[in-house]
Amino acid sequence: MTTYADLVSAYLDDPGPDALGPLRRAVRGSAGFTPDLDLDEADRLLAEGSYAAATAELQRAMPGAIFSPSAHLRMAAALERSGDERSAARERQVARAALRSIRSTGDGSEQRPWSVLRINDEYDMLRAMGKTPVRQSLLRRGARDVDRHETTDGGVYHFDATQLVAH
Repeated sequence: MTTYADLVSAYLDDPGPDALGPLRRAVRGSAGFTPDLDLDEADRLLAEGSYAAATAELQRAMPGAIFSPSAHLRMAAALERSGDERSAARERQVARAALRSIRSTGDGSEQRPWSVLRINDEYDMLRAMGKTPVRQSLLRRGARDVDRHETTDGGVYHFDATQLVAH
């Protein structure tokens, strides 16, 4: 039986579409998956310094939050502040891999938008690029839905939202 950990490890070992496809399908089909992942409670607990509770909250969000850069970075912060640097480093590695996986799916243009698992991932990608979004709009392009983000520096970036809208 293939586990979520096996799928993530397979992607980390050999990042590419052959490993990313099965991982994303498993995450989309997992219990608790939602394209609009809510991490507000984890943020509140982190802000309060309740790191063990934040870790538990983020663990409850799994497997639906697997490969969410936001979720893994929050988990890394909670673990690091709890003194578990080794586990925190692993979570940071998964967050970086999740961002690389998004980047590998396109170039952010309307013709080759990046593919994401969730709406949060769009903002994670923009944040990782040092971009600040100011406007988001949904474009219908035949059978495909594309989220268009405009940023404060005049940049325009596109994400394939077809799976998000369909969900």
